[in-house]
Amino acid sequence: METGTCYYRGLRSVAHIDRGRSDVRSFRLAWQVRAVPEDVALSGLQRMRARLEREGWTLVDTGVDRPGFRFRNPAGEDDVQQVEHVDARWYRETGTYTVSAYAGCGKLPDGFYEYTWPERDWVPEAVPGEPVTPPAARSATPR
Repeated sequence: METGTCYYRGLRSVAHIDRGRSDVRSFRLAWQVRAVPEDVALSGLQRMRARLEREGWTLVDTGVDRPGFRFRNPAGEDDVQQVEHVDARWYRETGTYTVSAYAGCGKLPDGFYEYTWPERDWVPEAVPGEPVTPPAARSATPR
């Protein structure tokens, strides 16, 4: 978990030029798992993509040379620097599955300390059943 500085907006920004707010931060969460088999990785990417599309997120990039994608939350498009987005990729050469999520400025949760946030061990497993096929890609350009 990494956090970034958020600045005042509107008329309040004039009184606080180049001074970050102490009550809100931007958040970036990144994780990766190594040695993920191809069938497990592709199944995970398909489920993740289908869920993001069901929840109204917009596809903005697909993996050209490796399986993966980037989605953005269309609800936060007013400030390009603060757009919420999710990236997911699988690297065939190492079997590394990566996911990162970014959220624009938000309130800090009680008890959050960036440098003591605990790490977790997790091993992915394939989900039984038929693979989920996401709907056709939509354009990232508003219509």
